[in-house]
Amino acid sequence: MHIKRIIVNISLLTTLLMLLASCRTSSNSMGGEAGASSSVGIDQLVSRISNNHSQQQYLTAKLKIEAQADGEKVSTSGTLRMKRDDVIQLILVDPLIGALELGRMEFTQTKVLIIDKVNKQYIDLPYAEVPFLERAGITFATLQSLFWNQLFTQGATHPSATDFKLTTQGADYVLTHVAKLLSYQFTVQPKTAHITNTHIVGTDASPYKFDFFYNDFQDYQGRPFPRNIVMSFTNDITPTSLSMTLSSLRNSSDWIARSTPSSRYTKADPEQILKRILK
Repeated sequence: MHIKRIIVNISLLTTLLMLLASCRTSSNSMGGEAGASSSVGIDQLVSRISNNHSQQQYLTAKLKIEAQADGEKVSTSGTLRMKRDDVIQLILVDPLIGALELGRMEFTQTKVLIIDKVNKQYIDLPYAEVPFLERAGITFATLQSLFWNQLFTQGATHPSATDFKLTTQGADYVLTHVAKLLSYQFTVQPKTAHITNTHIVGTDASPYKFDFFYNDFQDYQGRPFPRNIVMSFTNDITPTSLSMTLSSLRNSSDWIARSTPSSRYTKADPEQILKRILK
């Protein structure tokens, strides 16, 4: 497959985050009717979930990435680097020539940086100036909670039990928080208190929904962490998904936490990049 086509498809990670901005789904699209409120204490459940959260400041991992959209599937490799309350980096490399970097995505407290090394373009803007993120109220805190497999609400990374409604769905618990524009639903496994799905929809009636699925929990520095994360965006026509399989997890700080685009690269319009990716 041509290298340019690879970067376009692997950019689906960015596409998923961008498309979250257009999520406008009614709350009845959240995967079926939940059962009656559980007799399990919501305070105890939220406490158990919080106790699962990693306490480490850093996480680095090797990645295998598989993206699917429009009937096509593409795979590549990369690296995930995270420093809590500071940065999330995703570095994508050619699957055959591991040293050849295709691009990177860097999310900090204040801005998003996306470097397309194939097309020699980049985005470097505050969240409020990236239209597809600003419209959805996407902040670093939101992204950090999703990547670290944590419970959150809009604008709060340390929510309390009173922020949620507790119901059951099959054998699982479901914690739901409804904000002004978005509804958040966390599916929780009763035995382990692992969050296995974070589901985000809008509060009107369009057919979009956004999911993070978490699987294969293993020990990371004394706490469980998912080795497989699947991001899925669904509308009424074409589902899009990106699966990340993590390995070699380390609590490592020996990496550069800020990237700088080459002076030879051109600063791009984020909406134009989105349109190109969606072609």
